Amino acid sequence: MPAPASILPPQPETIYTKPTYSNTRGGKTYKPTHQGLLRVEFTPPADGQDGEAYSSRLVVDKDIPPNTVVTFLNNLSSGTKAYSSVQYGVSPHEHFELNSDLLFMNHSCEPTVYLDISSRDPTKWHVRTTSRGLRAGEDVTFFYPSTEWDMAQGFDCSCGTSTCLGHISGAKHLSLEQLESRGYVNEHIRTLKSRQTSNGHI
Repeated sequence: MPAPASILPPQPETIYTKPTYSNTRGGKTYKPTHQGLLRVEFTPPADGQDGEAYSSRLVVDKDIPPNTVVTFLNNLSSGTKAYSSVQYGVSPHEHFELNSDLLFMNHSCEPTVYLDISSRDPTKWHVRTTSRGLRAGEDVTFFYPSTEWDMAQGFDCSCGTSTCLGHISGAKHLSLEQLESRGYVNEHIRTLKSRQTSNGHI
């Protein structure tokens, strides 16, 4: 049976050139996709490390109040399950690529924003602050299992929060209570969790 047609285009409207430590250092600059709102920051590699062995983060350039839309998602393209993609539906084929500096949002078990992608209209998908809001210079982070059911690449979380879950591999491996305690849970994740629970699992 063929995969369902994507509601997103196969290619982004604008080609996204991902910034890296090597192509932005030494006075070189890249054009941020959310100029004046968000920026990507890199931590230089330690002496003796490979030149690309850096860490990165997305930070906000100004204060944003609690429960406020930070930005709408645009320039999206359909994708496949990968470390860089975001899941938007119950089908394993329903993933998209961000094609913007939002790609640099790191995971946190106590996130500062969430992605609301529950609408079937992609033009309404957006990033919104949690009840904490954001202060200028703060990391923009979201809880990956709020969108990802069974991640392509699980990882050991290093968010350092008191409620850190340790290993992160998707909503499939967490209870609904664990998901809800981290904030917003998208509808496709709720649907998949309901199916899983009805089958006698978590």
